[in-house]
Amino acid sequence: MKSFVSDESLNAFVDGEFDVAEEESLMARMRDDPDLAERVGTLRSLQSMVRLAYAEPPGTGSGASEIVPRRPLMQRCAFGCLILLVGLSGGWVLRSLEAQSSAASPRGHSSLGGYQSVSLAREADPNRVMLHIDSAQPEKMQAVLDQAERFLDEAEKQGRSMQLEVIANSHGLDLLRSGISPYSDRIERMKKRHASLQFVACGQSIARFTHEGQKVILLPSAQAAPTAIGEIITRLQQGWTYVRV
Repeated sequence: MKSFVSDESLNAFVDGEFDVAEEESLMARMRDDPDLAERVGTLRSLQSMVRLAYAEPPGTGSGASEIVPRRPLMQRCAFGCLILLVGLSGGWVLRSLEAQSSAASPRGHSSLGGYQSVSLAREADPNRVMLHIDSAQPEKMQAVLDQAERFLDEAEKQGRSMQLEVIANSHGLDLLRSGISPYSDRIERMKKRHASLQFVACGQSIARFTHEGQKVILLPSAQAAPTAIGEIITRLQQGWTYVRV
């Protein structure tokens, strides 16, 4: 009887951490074990999705890689994929908060506006939500703030205590930059009205922009995290629900 290959081992294999002998051994097992091959394929797909979703565009300078080492970032991405893979293989599902909000609302009103959400819990938690933005497009900025207010207002009407984070990275950082954000006044008003609302900027994006010669000053209501992916993974582990706007 063949021994079970752990998710940690598969993650190391996909991330290129196996030596030649280990790779050959696992690949031989995959040829005889369709389920194992499927697990590896799923992990590779998830890893690619996370890398595409959270990878920072390359800096213009030749020393851009000196700001944040590429290897640790990719390891965090791989870890994020592993979390999602373990969740899915354990029977967890990708759920839409829209369905949950409709069920909770006596009028069946949807509060998500069609966005898909990801949760590692069996049921997406409507009281702990992070909204992710990585675009400086005005419609995206407005959409993330509209969605945040919609969630918080609905929770207040229903008497629910809600925690909500808006996480910005890449060009989405412009939403939280003093002198750059077109919604600075609105963000300040939202923060004063909802004490549980947090605005989080990606420290890696700040470092990249700074290296390119841009002066990055965050709005008073915003705080920085080392990386957006790290913040998202941590919140997922804590049971939060993720929504990319």
